Amino acid sequence: MRKHLDALVALEEVALSLKESAEQVKPNSPFDEGRLAGYYEALSTLLSQCQAFGIEPGEIGLEGFKPEDLLNRTKKAA
Repeated sequence: MRKHLDALVALEEVALSLKESAEQVKPNSPFDEGRLAGYYEALSTLLSQCQAFGIEPGEIGLEGFKPEDLLNRTKKAA
């Protein structure tokens, strides 16, 4: 059981790090838009896997987080 808890904590650290990094990107260039797309892919995959394994997004610090909002930031900046 301890391994599962450790894995959940590690997953939360990764999720929060990705989210924080993504939120700091300012989509002022094609490069930054690409970075946001990468964060979108990573966070979307992470959330999909959580759903597949019965892990609630809130358990890893992503309650209410919507990866598509990252892509919407690029459209607003254009």
